[in-house]
Amino acid sequence: MIPAGQYIERKSIIHSLDPRTKILLLILFAGLVLFRADWQNHIIALIILTLATILSRVGIGRAIKILWLFRFFLMITFLIHLLFTPGEGGYDWKFFHLSFAGVHNGFLYSLRIGLLMWSAALFGWVTSPISLADALEKIFSFLKIFKIPPRDVSMVVLLAMRFIPTMMDDAQKIRWAQFARGGIIEGGIFRKTRQIVPLVVPLFISAFRRADKLALALELRGYNPYTPRTKIKDLNMRGIDVVFIMFFTLLLFFVIKFTG
Repeated sequence: MIPAGQYIERKSIIHSLDPRTKILLLILFAGLVLFRADWQNHIIALIILTLATILSRVGIGRAIKILWLFRFFLMITFLIHLLFTPGEGGYDWKFFHLSFAGVHNGFLYSLRIGLLMWSAALFGWVTSPISLADALEKIFSFLKIFKIPPRDVSMVVLLAMRFIPTMMDDAQKIRWAQFARGGIIEGGIFRKTRQIVPLVVPLFISAFRRADKLALALELRGYNPYTPRTKIKDLNMRGIDVVFIMFFTLLLFFVIKFTG
């Protein structure tokens, strides 16, 4: 399975959008989801995200696999709202509350987090690292006023985003390697916490080793944030970018204005 955030090359209308448009659409979509904890705007967001995934040609199945990967996090979110949301006609025991309001909030907020995870993964699947770096460099160009090189900022953000799927892949490999050697995590919560240390330590060592190799590679290639850099393909807003931005802006305005 391709990790969340790793670019998938396809010929689609979503891939062809300007990366700055994609960043703005991601922000608008997050605003639509986070504006109100309501089933109406969440269902609208789910329909839009499903259509965007179909148009991107990366496959709905890949999005389902990403949500399944974070199933325990979504289950914990559901249980927290289920057990700690007071409501009428429910059952109370000490600081625990079981009610229909807890079930409602559990499903609603789990859906909200799932939509945000899905949208972030889709953004990474349809945006190449080079185009994302160019977009971030243009977005942070105002930092030149404060004598901060925008290329450094964009590079740091890009590397941080790209290290996440790599570290997830390394964690999976280390976990399976430990399973093959009989290192099964079991027992109570304190025992499980102690058993996680052999997983975290090699993961951090691998991350620092990758960072050191990356810094050495940049230095050997003469990377200099102050040197002008040419681009194979300049970023240009097209008519389709304007259409997508106007559509999402009007949709967000409609949800804010006419839903309650």
